[in-house]
Formats: sequence, structure tokens, C-alpha cells
Amino acid sequence: MPNNSSENRGIVAHTVSADVMAVGEGAHAIKTVHAENGEALRAQVDALRAAIDALNLPSPQRTALEEDVAGLSEAAGPKPDSDKARTHLRSICDKLKMVGIATRDVAGLVESMRRIANILLIPLHFLGIG
Repeated sequence: MPNNSSENRGIVAHTVSADVMAVGEGAHAIKTVHAENGEALRAQVDALRAAIDALNLPSPQRTALEEDVAGLSEAAGPKPDSDKARTHLRSICDKLKMVGIATRDVAGLVESMRRIANILLIPLHFLGIG
């Protein structure tokens, strides 16, 4: 028997940000990333890796960043995972900031990050480079 109450069963918020959204009983959402975007995504991850390598960071910082680049590369696999990619991109930005590098001031870094974000529809402000 359906519930006929006036209870709000939707999203209650002042601001909502999402890649995909499903609302309502039995609703589901699917995000599709096309194969050509997957190839472009992997190319940009490789470009980001090269830009980080060009910074000539000391070994401990380079190793810490490589963990996130590897995670980002995995997230850019055959079925790209934008949530995982967002987490790794944000971590890369934070780690670079900790060693005194402003991501937006290094052209190779910011361009690759912007392109990755664009492919996966990740708002730039989530990465702190908007």
C-alpha cells in the first residue's frame, strides 16, 4: 500500500552537486564515459606523470605522488571511475602544495589536471585549481 503522506522523500539541501543523480523510489543513475574519452583520459594521466617527473622532486615526495598517479591511472582504466580519480587528483594537488608547488603555476600540471577533470566532469573547484 503506497504511503500517501506529504513527507518529503527527495533531496533537502541548499546546494547539490553530482555527476549523476537518481531520486525517487526504485530510481537509479548510470554515468557513461565513452571509450574515446578513456583513451584521452589515459593520455592525460601520462602527461600528468611526465609533468610531475619534470619537477625533479626529492625521492620521498616523488614516491608519495607516484602512489596517487598510479591510483589515478587505475581509475582511468577501461571503466573510468570519476570518484576515485577526483580523490587522487585532489591528493596530488594537496601533496604538491605541501612541498611548496602551486599547481596552477605549473603549466604542464594544471593543463593535464584540467583536461582530466573535463573528461570526467569533475568541477575544478573540487581540486582547488578552479
